[in-house]
Amino acid sequence: MGKRFDILVFPGGKHKAFTLSYDDGVVQDRRLAELFRQYKLKCSFNLGSGVLGHQEIVHVPGKKDLDVSKVAPEEVKDVYRTHEICGHGLYHSSLDSIGTPLAMYEIIEDKRRLEQLSGKPLKTFAYPFGRYDDHVVQMLQLAEYQGARTVRSTHKFEIPEDFLVWDPTCHHNDEKLMELARQFVEGNSFDPMLFYVWGHAYEFDGCNNWEVITNLAKYLSEHGDLIWFATNGEIVDYVNAYRRLEYSADGLTIYNPSALDVIIQTARENTVLPAGQITHLEPTPL
Repeated sequence: MGKRFDILVFPGGKHKAFTLSYDDGVVQDRRLAELFRQYKLKCSFNLGSGVLGHQEIVHVPGKKDLDVSKVAPEEVKDVYRTHEICGHGLYHSSLDSIGTPLAMYEIIEDKRRLEQLSGKPLKTFAYPFGRYDDHVVQMLQLAEYQGARTVRSTHKFEIPEDFLVWDPTCHHNDEKLMELARQFVEGNSFDPMLFYVWGHAYEFDGCNNWEVITNLAKYLSEHGDLIWFATNGEIVDYVNAYRRLEYSADGLTIYNPSALDVIIQTARENTVLPAGQITHLEPTPL
């Protein structure tokens, strides 16, 4: 067999994926979730179920008061339809500093309540305040979370090695946001590209800059033929399915044990590896 490189290709034969993550379940999510639906984007919304329905106004010196109230529990299923509901800790506590029993309770009880509200198992999480340590990561694993977002911007488009320590590309208020978006759209990388933007919806009210996310959504949607728009959980599932592919010694027989079809690019062309099936490839000429 000649030399061959098998590269991950996203669903639809696309080489680029875009995902979003917004925290806290604030009332501005109503507008944001609808905006994303308008442009056919998908977002992972991270909710602290213990504070849902809580009313809160923040007084900012020299600026108008900011409403950071949370959506009501009975709204959750409708507001976040078409999107993903994710964990954020029951009361949004710093999980690395409240002790193991309380941290584990916040993780598990939040997950239980949100699963009841959404009717689906939760797959991903966002660390409150971006704070975590190895012990917190281990607790998320015990709770069967498969991914968790930090707040460290990479300004890159790489797929993380460990989804439980998932650094995003940037925050939406990053001064390089649209420059990164253009690099992402125009880039011709040999490897798959993943663009990840995060934030809090109340920040658009506080900064009076809803046009930032609107312009980003509009720009990326115009290039939807190149981009797979996915939730955090969908990306975790797909990449993990790719990573679980089983190869024969000569690389020509590939078993896909997952429930998802996976696409790879070989030296010749894209090849679909159907879920639960064995695929036999032709040898590459020397």
